[in-house]
Amino acid sequence: MLVGLAFLSYRTYIQHEFASQLIRFHVIANSNSLEDQTLKLHVRDVIVKEMKERFRQASSRQEAEQIVQSSMNEIKELAQAQIKREGKDYQVAVMMGDFAFPTKTYGNLTLPAGNYHAVRIVIGEGKGKNWWCILFPPLCFVDSVETLDKDEKAKGIKVFERDNVEFRLKCADFLKIFS
Repeated sequence: MLVGLAFLSYRTYIQHEFASQLIRFHVIANSNSLEDQTLKLHVRDVIVKEMKERFRQASSRQEAEQIVQSSMNEIKELAQAQIKREGKDYQVAVMMGDFAFPTKTYGNLTLPAGNYHAVRIVIGEGKGKNWWCILFPPLCFVDSVETLDKDEKAKGIKVFERDNVEFRLKCADFLKIFS
């Protein structure tokens, strides 16, 4: 029983430490209809395309949060414009805060269940399936890998470092996971 409690405590500590370094990006569709799910992806695409250069420049979570804060209105306007282009009249809510996420595994990268800081976009009623990625470090922006030099590609992308323990995602795994 003590081993189980120790494991649970350690897992909670790791999740908290990991979560404290990340900002997730979360888009929730109006419904699960094919049309609303497609719209969700189009909203995601337009926001990622417009914001990627800004987030590439962030060197810390705090800098990324400042970028989000200064871009909230623009993010909402981009989402609303895309929704209107597709002939819908859904409201859009854009918020930044701490939200509960389930465990998610992509290849070798597992994000444990827990609360994560995130930028959340809710389209319409927000009753549909969602899409998410890691906004900071900028893992949403797959093409950012191409700007790394040969040595950086070999080392991988540093996701976080704590107490001299570094978590890196190898570029090949990164491309498999997030492409």
